[in-house]
Amino acid sequence: MTALAFDTLAYARRMESVGFSRAQAEALAEEQAKLIDDRLATKLDLEALRLANKADLDAHSLTIKADLEAHRLSIKADLDALSLTTKVELEAHRLSTKADLEALRLATKRDIDALGLTTSATLDAHRVTTKADIDALGLTTSAALDAHRITTKADIDSLRNSLEKSIAESKAETLKWIVGTIGLQTVVILGAAVALARMAAH
Repeated sequence: MTALAFDTLAYARRMESVGFSRAQAEALAEEQAKLIDDRLATKLDLEALRLANKADLDAHSLTIKADLEAHRLSIKADLDALSLTTKVELEAHRLSTKADLEALRLATKRDIDALGLTTSATLDAHRVTTKADIDALGLTTSAALDAHRITTKADIDSLRNSLEKSIAESKAETLKWIVGTIGLQTVVILGAAVALARMAAH
């Protein structure tokens, strides 16, 4: 803000010209200059307070944005890691199951070759039993995979819900702080405006 130039000498002479004594005119000029200086100082203080509050608010906003971004990246990394681990475990389970089935098939074939079964009835009975074992193992494996997939999905949903709740609470706290800061700034500015109005009235 630019300082106001007040000519106390010209003011005192004008007061003398309308009937005031020299002492009265000089006293009035000094008081008028002091009043102008006080008003200017008050305006400068208010501007400095406004700029300081704005700087604090901007700094806090940047900090919150940085925290939220770091939180988001951390969550994404956790979800990616969990997804990768789940994929690896499912693939390992699938390969293990495939190997077990292949081993069972080979063992069955060896058993049939070793026994040298000759009758169709015996061979059919053994084939049916082997097929039932393979089907049962396949059903057990499928059920285990489904259970693992459901458990993994529930864990991911739980983690996502927890993170969303945490972010919502952070936003609510930030909003409360911003509203409180703006309210305090408004009260300070209104108080200063009332003080200026009172000074102007006097």
